[in-house]
Amino acid sequence: MNKNLIWVLALVLPLNLGWTCTALMITDKKGNAYNGKTLEYATPMPFEMAYIPAKTKVTSLAPEGRPGLSFETQYAVLGVGADAGLGTGTDTMLEAVNDQGLSISTNQLNGSVSPTYDEGGKAEYLAVTDLGLYALGKFKTVGEVRKALESGEIRAWLPKLAIMGNFPAPLHYIFFDKTGAGIVVEYLNGKQTIYDNPVGVVTNAPDFGWHLTNLNNYAFLSNQDKNNGSFGKLQVEAPDSGNALAGVPSSQISAGRFVKAAYYVQYARRADTPDEAVITLSHILNNFDRVYDISVDQGFAGEGGDKKSTSSEVTLFTWMNDKMRNRYYLRTIGAMNFVIFEIDKLKSIQKVVKVPLAKINDASPDGTQVLLGVAK
Repeated sequence: MNKNLIWVLALVLPLNLGWTCTALMITDKKGNAYNGKTLEYATPMPFEMAYIPAKTKVTSLAPEGRPGLSFETQYAVLGVGADAGLGTGTDTMLEAVNDQGLSISTNQLNGSVSPTYDEGGKAEYLAVTDLGLYALGKFKTVGEVRKALESGEIRAWLPKLAIMGNFPAPLHYIFFDKTGAGIVVEYLNGKQTIYDNPVGVVTNAPDFGWHLTNLNNYAFLSNQDKNNGSFGKLQVEAPDSGNALAGVPSSQISAGRFVKAAYYVQYARRADTPDEAVITLSHILNNFDRVYDISVDQGFAGEGGDKKSTSSEVTLFTWMNDKMRNRYYLRTIGAMNFVIFEIDKLKSIQKVVKVPLAKINDASPDGTQVLLGVAK
């Protein structure tokens, strides 16, 4: 699809047809962490695979177009990004990791607004479109990210994004590190809120705290099947196994996916090895993969304005991160298998390198060589 048309579609796309994402994290028997996510959207998007080496200089944007915080990255960053359309020349790192095992995911959160700040003070503005590169470029752990955001040293603000309906960046920000620690950063009601993530799962709206409270309604869930019982004098027995999942939501709305993901993270068998853990994670994420027309919504103006037309969210890509081995796995909509990027083998790259996601597929499973080739 023409890139300009994609942006036009984004301008008219209703927010209820946004990024329907499911992000989660598991650990193996040794406590090593692995995180991943599926990203769903109703139209193709101009995503890129980007590598940003250490010592890259970045200048963010302040409100009204003024220069914001300037910083230099200390760690290499790899992941899926997109041009936010702000004219800074820097991609928004949406689904990325650094070479220290710290990762970010961005899931849609409708109703996000910029915090209010006092006019005094020396803190500089950071557009949240640069939050991923700022955090991953400077820090190793979620604890360090949290400390920086809570210190008041920066003023995070939400620019309006054409790519998301021209609303103030309607996202919350999910961080995991190699210890398995996680936080969720949200900008609602004029303030910044940072949650610890005790379940290793994030979907979309409502706010993260609401989802944690909602899990109380599913305290009955267990992975233990009940295969026999009675109705009066009639003895009954299940014909096969699997009824433990009867209470797990089947709906693909945010609340249902959160509970479903929490269930899988809780009960999936812990792997013995990194390879087994990555395979386990991929199987879990398959439960959230969508093909076209599994769920459809009324069409919107960008599709011609015909009220009889429909829009269907589909999984544009799935990605995973093996934090101990610094590996990034990516599977795009047209692929059956994952392309592997080994971050530690990209250290020779001394400039920012970008490759459109449309050019990455399982016909070239060695993503490391793809980036090295572009960097030449």
